Amino acid sequence: MSAPAHRPSLSPWRHALGGGLAAAAALLTMAATAWAGLALLGAGALAPLSRLVPALVSLAAGGSLTLEPPAGAGAPADAQGLAGLLGGGGGLGLAPTGELAVTPLTLSFLGAAVLAIGFFRPLRGRARPTPAMLWARCAGALAVTGAALAVCAHLARGTARLPGSLRDRMGGGAGADLLARFGGRGGDGLAPGLSSVGFSADAAATVLLGLLGAAAVLAVGCLAARRTALPRPLALSRLRRRWNPVLSALTGTAAAVCCAVPVAALLAGALAPTGRERVAEAAGAVLLAGPQPIAVLLTAGTGTSWEARVQRLQPEGGGLLGLLASGEPGGGAGGDRVVDPGHLAPAGIPLWAFGLLLTLLLLSAAGYLAAARTPARTAREDAGLLLGPHTDTALRTGAVAGAAALVLPLLARGGLRIGVELMGREVGGLRAALDASPGPSALIAFAVAALASYGGSRLHGHRAGRRGRRTGRPRRRSRARSRHPARSRPRSRAARAPVRRGRPCGLLRGRRAVPASRTGHHGIRKAAEHRT
Repeated sequence: MSAPAHRPSLSPWRHALGGGLAAAAALLTMAATAWAGLALLGAGALAPLSRLVPALVSLAAGGSLTLEPPAGAGAPADAQGLAGLLGGGGGLGLAPTGELAVTPLTLSFLGAAVLAIGFFRPLRGRARPTPAMLWARCAGALAVTGAALAVCAHLARGTARLPGSLRDRMGGGAGADLLARFGGRGGDGLAPGLSSVGFSADAAATVLLGLLGAAAVLAVGCLAARRTALPRPLALSRLRRRWNPVLSALTGTAAAVCCAVPVAALLAGALAPTGRERVAEAAGAVLLAGPQPIAVLLTAGTGTSWEARVQRLQPEGGGLLGLLASGEPGGGAGGDRVVDPGHLAPAGIPLWAFGLLLTLLLLSAAGYLAAARTPARTAREDAGLLLGPHTDTALRTGAVAGAAALVLPLLARGGLRIGVELMGREVGGLRAALDASPGPSALIAFAVAALASYGGSRLHGHRAGRRGRRTGRPRRRSRARSRHPARSRPRSRAARAPVRRGRPCGLLRGRRAVPASRTGHHGIRKAAEHRT
């Protein structure tokens, strides 16, 4: 049966349009997910969602938000304390400043997944494109990504009201008495000018890092994509043939984890016997930052040291502000909190142990899949390689896992710093951060991934061998040879001659045809001799 005919490939302009549509679909998916998460969190009461959604998309692309005093902010006319005495304006009012740098990994993952599917899936079933067509498709995707992220960064600006919990934390500790003196509030909280803050996205960082991320997704997709039509030099290249099984297995495993963990968390929250009133907020948080705890758990299992810190900012010493704040020496030390997530033991076992066990299971499954997707080697390839197939799969998986152990902490960490400035000096504020120190995690991840994937590859080879022994029929062949010992001897070239259809080639005995070379002119006699 002839192979099905492939559809003709598209023109370069249509390839460029297809790449642009894939990038647009990815950004729209990110925006829709951000809107759903913010709606579940009730963030519409703090700022318009039309401003918060572009801000979250900019953060997911790798940018950051700059916190600044809101437009028209200043000390109110009825301000009390030293700020009212000094007249408020002229730089003497209290002004919030800071920075927010965190990556909502759910949005980043969905954007990368939709971009890869929209880019490579339409190529399936078509004729192989030329390298120029693939470059045109990449150019269209990157052009739309850069333009859309620039628009998002421009729209990601506005004013947001600070949550009550954040205002309470900023209102206590070191510098609280100084804020009260200048803001005209005693123990009732912060001044009215500090109840809201303006935000704006860094357009240059958003566009640059977004383009780098999209290019990385397309580059990895060219090596990891399966059952798609790629240019012949790329599809038959040595790099793709050797790395495709490992990369496709690892990306598939990571995608399954990123999809399964938020669903499991949402179901666990919905079925919880208590706290049903907070289910919507928990669902919104998981929808925006679901892969973050998983990244912390997996990297903690491979030796990465994590630190979650909440710290009140101390007033800068010296001058008049240092003299006014000296009345509370070390007053904010009691409010600081530092936690090592890897050493928390909710069930008596540290989380890094659970992370190590989960890493072993996932990488064993990835090794099994990589071995199943690795094509059989020829004798020439086996002779030219020093390593066996299982060792080769293990080393490649370990190399990818070691690189991931360095990249994941950069993506999962984040921080918020919001301070209060007076006359150009910081007099208080709050800092919350999740920092990571990789250390030797790359080497540990390489060793763990190599061992786990080697075990998975060995398991696949063992199961494939058992399956082959079950499907084979060695007993029937041995019986036939015992009944007809003459057939076990090697036959001559004439006896191995194929039977041609459409012409008389000999006499048939049951299901076996006697070649014409054995019949000759006296076909009946020679056929009888052949049967005996």
